[in-house]
Amino acid sequence: MKRAKIQLSPQDFPAELRPLLSKAELYDSSCHSNARTLFIAPDFYLKIDERGELKREAQMAAWFHRRGLGAEVVQYISRGRDYLLTRSLPGQDGCSWLDDPERLCRALAQTLRELHALSPAGLPRSTRLERYLASAEDPDGGYWDQSVLMPEFTVRSREEAWGVMQANKHRLKSDTLIHGDFCLPNVILNGGQPGSLIDLAMAGAGDRHIDLYWAVWSLWHNLKTDQYTGLFLDLYGRDRFDAAMLPVIAAFEAFG
Repeated sequence: MKRAKIQLSPQDFPAELRPLLSKAELYDSSCHSNARTLFIAPDFYLKIDERGELKREAQMAAWFHRRGLGAEVVQYISRGRDYLLTRSLPGQDGCSWLDDPERLCRALAQTLRELHALSPAGLPRSTRLERYLASAEDPDGGYWDQSVLMPEFTVRSREEAWGVMQANKHRLKSDTLIHGDFCLPNVILNGGQPGSLIDLAMAGAGDRHIDLYWAVWSLWHNLKTDQYTGLFLDLYGRDRFDAAMLPVIAAFEAFG
């Protein structure tokens, strides 16, 4: 997890946060989303986004924490902007385990099996799944991003992806609790235990193949090889999913 030391004025933040910010070293730990994430050493993370953007994430993070799957939500403030303060978790994110890919695959598979075994009853549908369904009804599919296509799953063009979407949109399910963005930076690993999960804005009831696709994509992207795709899927359990759905998820994801 990247951290760059920064200086900020506590006066630029809500009054409730100023005592904490004035006493701590601050680091920018932002990733690829529009939100900004600060590490407040040594114990907290503060996520900042436009007003209303973090409400769902705060709710899902609290749900995950109650079940021992995520970080404690210390405070959610929506005033001018959104501020989500969470306690840091022990361990390191999955990108810190790249020197031992087999161990990494085992930890990711164990984490995902345990997540998918939980009931999504009472939870909203994953926003990732909602986006897929909206793309399928868009006349041209919407935004196109070929960078998320893995060569292994052979979706080669926008036209082919559109055809795959239309032929398979009825196969998408919302029967599984999913993370929705199951990439290495969002899984905090600590020894041999199942990982904890962060960045939960897309979590909810969805299709397990979404998490599986993003797990193998993230392994491929970070390890610079698809050598471990098969191992991860074996460890997750080939009897737990339909391999033919992975190219379908790739097609949906390429339309953003």
